[in-house]
Amino acid sequence: MTLTLAALVRQREFGLRVLAGDEATNRQVGWVHVSELADPGPFLRAGTLLLTTGLQLGPPGPYVARLGQAGVVGIGFGVGLSHKAVPAGLLKACQDAGMPLVEVPLETRFSDITKYVADDMARTAVRAARSTADVERALIRSLAAPDVPGEIVRHLARWLNGWAMLLDQDFRTVAAAPAKARRELKRVKAEVDRVSPAGRFSLSWSADKAQVSVHPVDHLGGYLAVGTPKLTTDGHSVIGMALSLLAFQGDQVTAVRRVERSLRAAAAKFLIHGLSEDALGTGVVLPKPPVRVAVVRSDVASADVAAVVEREIPDALFVQGSDYLLCVFERHGVRQLADLLDGRGRAAVSEAVAWEKVPDAAAEVVKLSGALLGTGPVIVTKADVVDQGLVSHVNTPEVRAYADALLAPLRAYESTVDLIGTLRTFLACDGNWGESSARLEIHRHTLRYRLRKIEELTGRSLEATSTRAELWVALQLYK
Repeated sequence: MTLTLAALVRQREFGLRVLAGDEATNRQVGWVHVSELADPGPFLRAGTLLLTTGLQLGPPGPYVARLGQAGVVGIGFGVGLSHKAVPAGLLKACQDAGMPLVEVPLETRFSDITKYVADDMARTAVRAARSTADVERALIRSLAAPDVPGEIVRHLARWLNGWAMLLDQDFRTVAAAPAKARRELKRVKAEVDRVSPAGRFSLSWSADKAQVSVHPVDHLGGYLAVGTPKLTTDGHSVIGMALSLLAFQGDQVTAVRRVERSLRAAAAKFLIHGLSEDALGTGVVLPKPPVRVAVVRSDVASADVAAVVEREIPDALFVQGSDYLLCVFERHGVRQLADLLDGRGRAAVSEAVAWEKVPDAAAEVVKLSGALLGTGPVIVTKADVVDQGLVSHVNTPEVRAYADALLAPLRAYESTVDLIGTLRTFLACDGNWGESSARLEIHRHTLRYRLRKIEELTGRSLEATSTRAELWVALQLYK
């Protein structure tokens, strides 16, 4: 519907003349109705142009007021039959109310005006249908574009004469058109959080002379948000098609990723079994040698860790188990792996090796993965385990509790003398009195006094190898 009263008046064949309310003639004409009733208001809908000859014209003031309440866009008064000219009272009432009043000459048939408006509405409908069909075809063709979501969003925003955004499940922008549409992101997220914090529903609201609507995208977990000056029935249809195409494209992407993961897992298995030629045959881009192998264990689901590794270390190949992840990646990826596992889990990582040494590296990290069961650094290497020796295998809550109890009397006495430090130095010097007193910078007699105090407090003799061994382990676990 695009025809305004002013545009109708400009059609010279009708000979129409505006007598009042000229400033309001930009209203759109939705229909034309002919009536000679004294009160035709109840039979009219908003946007109607009323044509009359004033056959039963009553008091002009109430007559015009009732038509205004009915949403009439103007009055076309036919002269030459009931009235030779437009009645002065009607003219004044229209001027006072700001109601457009148009004089219709005797030779102009009301039916011709009605037909013209109906034809214009039909033409508008045809244009809208063609426009809808054009954009739907363009949306379908978007599936062949390099950037499918971006192309769909651009076509949709252009057709709506507004903006459109595709958001992922974390409300990060996947595509937006035009670029300034990103300014609406904060308001869209706030409205979704307010209305449907526990679910995913379609919602709409008005803001800044625009109609905004947000729709969940199936199989994507995200949202499509659009803003337009006016959303028509065809607009709902086009948005629905865009949602279907985005969901379809999401399914395609998911299927492709599933196949890619399977191929990458196969390539990782080939490398781990020493079949580098077969790994190359998968067509997967392999990490450049030298590479590292890692076993990742996490408190969260291995699938979640795999998704993070896949996103943050794109060149990594991995095999996903029920409670672990076996990865092959380029040697410089250790820092990235440590960063993404921080707070999520731990990993045993091999040295950098050539492709043919990957099986040995895999066997090594599988053995090292036993050290991941307790607490410790995010990344564990063979050097770490060798340095820790047997202590890494006894660092359990039970042993730590025993160690704390063993050292508790010494800690309680520390306000006077550093017995813990004295014992640590004495054991580090393998029980050598002279070296110990030199490191502690105390006299041998003072050292003898402290060691006797330690024996007294612990109830154990430092001459016994078993006592020294237990105290040494306890000190290694003592924080």
